[in-house]
Amino acid sequence: MKLKTRLFWHSGALLSAYCGLKAKARRAKRMPDFYSRIEKTNYFQKQAKKALNAYGIKLNVKGFENVPDSACLIIPNHSTYLDPIIMAYALSNRGDGEKTSKNFNFLAKNEVAKKKGIKLIAEYIETVFIDTANPREAVKTLIEFGKIVKENKTCGIVFAEGTRTRDGKIGTFQLGAFKIAQANFLPVVPVTINNAVNAMDKNRDAMLEVEVIFHPMLKPAQFQTVETKVYADYVQKIVEKDYKEQVITSPETQKNTYSKRD
Repeated sequence: MKLKTRLFWHSGALLSAYCGLKAKARRAKRMPDFYSRIEKTNYFQKQAKKALNAYGIKLNVKGFENVPDSACLIIPNHSTYLDPIIMAYALSNRGDGEKTSKNFNFLAKNEVAKKKGIKLIAEYIETVFIDTANPREAVKTLIEFGKIVKENKTCGIVFAEGTRTRDGKIGTFQLGAFKIAQANFLPVVPVTINNAVNAMDKNRDAMLEVEVIFHPMLKPAQFQTVETKVYADYVQKIVEKDYKEQVITSPETQKNTYSKRD
């Protein structure tokens, strides 16, 4: 079976997940205190599981124990629109009662907010949007995001490349995430996502195993006095160490173009 056939049979589940999230997000927008942070996290992760199942994606998560229960930055490579959903579900206990699901939020480019439904859902999980075309405002946003992560003790997820890959290789890590880490004395957990580049290729086989590796946490004291560029390069090397390059067949990836972000 091809993915396009599987998506046809699972279209109802996908629509249900999307509409359910929009309904919750609307209520949360009207009544900001109606849902607790963990309630929003758990519900989003539940719907993420449904979406990944519809796409035939099974996660093989390694190193979950490296993610702290306190504030930190999660720095994964970025290859598909499904990466946020993959990361959200990877940070859940996935049915293991001995593990604790992690609260999380995202730093995302303003382009994500152009689609009203996606923006509404992104705001539901307290995503912070950054305007990379406006350096002055971008700095303010980075400061704001760091404060939110630290005060709420969340896992702040930042795709440090600034965009999805277009060649199956990891792009250069931009400095923003690491400025956040140093300014707020936050630990960093590098993450390698493997085999997701062609996740949205409708002509692929219906089932796909995606590997998510949470590398050992980097304590802030280790890098507080290090140049930010050196820090970014160090984390990129960790992510690259276990990364497996892929041949791209997905139109989603082939049509992507890099956008510069400092």
